[in-house]
Amino acid sequence: MKVSEAIKERFSVRAYLDKPVSKETVYKLLDLVRFAPSGHNTQPWEVAVLMGKTKENLSKKLIEAVNSRVERKYDFAYGYKDVPDFVKARRNACNVKVFNHKNIDPKKDKDKLKEHILENFRFFGAPVGLILMRDKRLGEEAFVDIGIFAQTLMLAALEFGLATCSQTSVAAYAELLHKELGIPDEKMIVMSMALGYPDMEAHINKLRMDREEVDAFTTFYD
Repeated sequence: MKVSEAIKERFSVRAYLDKPVSKETVYKLLDLVRFAPSGHNTQPWEVAVLMGKTKENLSKKLIEAVNSRVERKYDFAYGYKDVPDFVKARRNACNVKVFNHKNIDPKKDKDKLKEHILENFRFFGAPVGLILMRDKRLGEEAFVDIGIFAQTLMLAALEFGLATCSQTSVAAYAELLHKELGIPDEKMIVMSMALGYPDMEAHINKLRMDREEVDAFTTFYD
């Protein structure tokens, strides 16, 4: 697969086969992804790999937290301030497209909406969950490196026949993750990622998102 093909073919997979991913495969994947670039080669990323009973138990705890209406609290300032209209429009369009594809009316289908939300905390049924972290003492520029690492991981996964879905929802329960996984307080939980073999027959995996044309986000200075 060419890099250009991988970029275009990658999408957020929200349904996975009931097929385990070996620890050896995950190790090989990360052994490739470690070559991702970072500012001054700081390589600030740290990864927790969740598999088997550990992942299942954490998912149960996360779902309990959601059902109990535990306050969402990230390890970092999350969310937008004074959101520009074009960003609001894109987010709304994304939500509408997902709900329409899944035949969910968010105002009427409360049970369906709740199940849709809870799928995030099951890692969409993927056999592996990844937690991406960084040291809290680092500056905000470390987020750039984490993003580069995450994208490198998502593209590299395709070479192993694997699929991914990046998530910020799990990181909203940072305190729970610190407690259940024994993650030190000085580590910042940035995001999570589902990893597994995609179920390409699943209806949700037929969904594709639109992308803006180059002219919409680019200015050339000659």
